[in-house]
Amino acid sequence: MKRTFIAAVVILGLAFSFGQWTANPWYSIQQTVMAGEGVGARQARIMGREVGEVLLHRQVVLRIRTSAGGIDPFERAVVVAHRLADRLQSGADPATIFPDAQNGSIVVSWHGELVVTVDAAHASLNNTNPHGLAKVWANNIRRAAGGPAVPLEYVLTTADSDTEVATAFCVASWYGNQFHGRSTANGETFDERALTAAHRYLPFGTKVKVTNLHNGKSIMVTINDRGPYVAGRTIDLSSAAAAALELKQQGIGSVKLEVCGPGRVI
Repeated sequence: MKRTFIAAVVILGLAFSFGQWTANPWYSIQQTVMAGEGVGARQARIMGREVGEVLLHRQVVLRIRTSAGGIDPFERAVVVAHRLADRLQSGADPATIFPDAQNGSIVVSWHGELVVTVDAAHASLNNTNPHGLAKVWANNIRRAAGGPAVPLEYVLTTADSDTEVATAFCVASWYGNQFHGRSTANGETFDERALTAAHRYLPFGTKVKVTNLHNGKSIMVTINDRGPYVAGRTIDLSSAAAAALELKQQGIGSVKLEVCGPGRVI
């Protein structure tokens, strides 16, 4: 009788353990660290792989699956959580969270401040490219913070000082051969090989740093023409400028514009 009882207890214990495992055999939580009110990082295992989850108001806004610089996924998630907590504490507008490019890397930024870097290997684990993953993460953070979805165009607010830089996230297109040799709106001869661009109202001669948000490549162009006049497009790059940014093949693309000087309000 005693042996029967012990056997029954063992069987029940195994059944319970099996039930616990089969309830979610591919996902488990190891530990959670809070970075601020409503912001934290969670160490988890998915299909046997360590993952760092970043939580904002009880929502998982992104999962970090790769190590970087000797920092494992969970440690990276803790760093990201603290950056989010700092931005929330500063009162930054969630509408200023964007897929961005900084120092040649694709990132998510909040009012220009780095939140998280998205590398190619990481993006491939999510079956997308770095810009695509950055946009997903930016939208997730915006939604959890009570903000709107990422728009096609947006200009960050800056102080009224010529030393400040106005930053715009928008869509660029390009023009070239058929206009080569014609006069531009400021009277110059259009040279498709020069690093120039057209904008509807930035003053002629304005220098604009243009960054391709898909690959992080940047160049400086000079505004010498007017346009584009197609809805949803903000800047028309010369053929050479588009080639330098690797935008020619796709025709249009998401870019970041950084404008200094008296023409900086865009």
